[in-house]
Amino acid sequence: MAPEGVHPDERLGVDDMATRREEEFRQLAMRSQAQRAAAESAEPGTCANCGDRCLPLAVYCDPDCRADHERRLRVRARQGGAAR
Repeated sequence: MAPEGVHPDERLGVDDMATRREEEFRQLAMRSQAQRAAAESAEPGTCANCGDRCLPLAVYCDPDCRADHERRLRVRARQGGAAR
């Protein structure tokens, strides 16, 4: 099975595969950093997504808020926008 965005008949050279893999790692690192920055910027006890009160050391008030925030970060990363 071909990776996402790659035609199954496409044949890549070693350099092209390395470049593609480097871009995948870069995107993953940028997404991870954006999530950390969002978590660090939220006040303790305040959800980083909706702003509601939550447990003192929690970043999100529930798993749905976390999923929603991570989805929005992925969309913004694909669109080349800011992390927040």
